[in-house]
Amino acid sequence: MNNADDSFSVEAIPLDSLDWSYSGEGNANILFAYTGTDPKLRGWMLRLLKCSCADNRPPVSVEQKHILEQANAKWLQERMLYTTKVVGSLIGDEYILPQRQAAVTSAFLCQLNAASEQHRPKYRLDKQIDVDQTTAILTRNGHQVSPVQNAHSVTVEIKPKWGFLPTSRFIAEDMAASKSVCHFCMKQHSQADVDQDGVFCSLDLFSGDQARVSHAVDCLALSKGCKLRIFVDGHPISSDHNALDTSKVPEWDRLKETVVEIVATDKLFGRLKHLQRQLDQFDIEGIFPMFQRALAEGRISTLDPPIDEWLLAVSEFNGRSAKSDTAEAVDEKQAILEFMVSTTLKDVSVLINMKQWPPSLQKSCSQALPEYSISVIDADVKHIAKIPKYLQKKQKLVASYLQNNPDPSKQHQCRE
Repeated sequence: MNNADDSFSVEAIPLDSLDWSYSGEGNANILFAYTGTDPKLRGWMLRLLKCSCADNRPPVSVEQKHILEQANAKWLQERMLYTTKVVGSLIGDEYILPQRQAAVTSAFLCQLNAASEQHRPKYRLDKQIDVDQTTAILTRNGHQVSPVQNAHSVTVEIKPKWGFLPTSRFIAEDMAASKSVCHFCMKQHSQADVDQDGVFCSLDLFSGDQARVSHAVDCLALSKGCKLRIFVDGHPISSDHNALDTSKVPEWDRLKETVVEIVATDKLFGRLKHLQRQLDQFDIEGIFPMFQRALAEGRISTLDPPIDEWLLAVSEFNGRSAKSDTAEAVDEKQAILEFMVSTTLKDVSVLINMKQWPPSLQKSCSQALPEYSISVIDADVKHIAKIPKYLQKKQKLVASYLQNNPDPSKQHQCRE
């Protein structure tokens, strides 16, 4: 088992907001790419926590502020260790981007808040940068590499989601539709005006079949949202809520064929599918009562476990996988931690980066793929306290699907 004795020293970096450009954001984090001249920061991104604009925090004393800063710094370090030591040990270290810690100030963060507002999607403006954080994560910029002269660097970002259909014996009869319809198809088929030909099935993306992967990529390109994004020389082609404008992508048809082949053949997608399934053998319907019992008996709390517990859980999982033990042999706390890791793996984004696009004429004449790198981002720990919400979310989704698709003979069927 790996020990969590790795430490990330907090670096002092130049804090000029003009050197950082808004790059994108999710629900919890916002990203800024470095555009300055410091060689130690070139090619890196600043990942900052967000908070609600309505989050009115009471004033704290200097001593309390110091205690909070120490606690936040420790939490941030454990978060980085979770990505590198827990997720990295499962999917492979080669897929994890390097990370560092940097000191930031409230004044600097306020400047970034003001400078980025005009570039952010309107539906994200209910949150802003948490200006009280004093440390932040620097991560290697997977969207941008040094382009070859007279060529572009292109990065394709895909959020693949679930790669399997659950088969857990804990799934109730009135929830059985979740065994035959994937999460994404169920969500889309819950809409009355769904376009059957344009439904993205995440199982297609994980199938290894190039025709199915190609259909999935087409659906993602046509859909609104942020499940497929293209960056050319580090700049996004489309915003979060718009369909991809393929006319702005250099040689889109050729790029799509290349991406399809990479997704279908690279071992990462097979690993994600396998791990998602093996770590989630009980489904949320089986995990929720385990969580209730463990909580009542004091074997677990709603606070996120320390990194050592995550590492121990991964070590036990790997040992059991090597011996092919059954799911029934798993301790309930172990099952809960494994489920939470699976939840992380269902929500990662995959970056496929080509530093020279289009490829050279010589390479285009061969059957070999162009040189590319592939990495995983957004591999953050998921909060155990959200387990009840995960069950509620599934129940609501299945109920909505069945309401719009009451006839079993006409219900959509997914295939792995």
